[in-house]
Amino acid sequence: MQTDPITVSLRESRMVLERLMQVTRVDEGLVPALRDCALYSTALCEDGFIHLTKHLGQLSKNQAVGVSIDVTDEGATRVRCAGQHAWPVALTLVDLAVDAVQAGREARFVVEDASEADELRVAMALAQPYGLEATLEVKDNARHVTFRAASTPAESTLARIVRKGLSVERAYWWALFHRANDALAPDSYESRRHAGPIIVDEQGRVIGRTDEDETDLSMLYTGTPSTQENKEISC
Repeated sequence: MQTDPITVSLRESRMVLERLMQVTRVDEGLVPALRDCALYSTALCEDGFIHLTKHLGQLSKNQAVGVSIDVTDEGATRVRCAGQHAWPVALTLVDLAVDAVQAGREARFVVEDASEADELRVAMALAQPYGLEATLEVKDNARHVTFRAASTPAESTLARIVRKGLSVERAYWWALFHRANDALAPDSYESRRHAGPIIVDEQGRVIGRTDEDETDLSMLYTGTPSTQENKEISC
């Protein structure tokens, strides 16, 4: 039970989680998707933030191997995950489900050998923007995930986060926040002077850009305008 909870916004959560993915050094192309998996994991489980460090550790060791797919005797799609973490698997399931439902096929999956298999629940939130709802059951040491078109409009997990934010233990949040800052360049006088396309010298004067923009830098005034100039600008 949280003893000193705070509420963090969607924006703050995404910022910290994305930086944590970068610190974990997951494949760059997977950073936004896995960030959202982490976001939904924390939203769907009361103590989701507490388990986040464990998931990040597993993702850092996760080997990118292909899943194998075949059909069970009951007509469901069997997905063998070779020990992959459940978050990348959930992303694959949603892609397959969207294709199946749009083609008028059943979207039933039997997922085997996924690490942290309970985390497949994030597929329920990932599927909502596509108008799908998902159910997750445990049978015979496998996870059975079924997708279907949502019957009635309901508040999505993302909309609930926007409306209510996410509750997290204060001390734990700040520990994650500071760890996420490892994804940033070290703060220094030099880095602050070059924190954007405009380059300034030690006196704060604009001396150039790092890109090919054709902005006329002479129009940027770095001094203190006179009273008359202020009047003209305000008009």
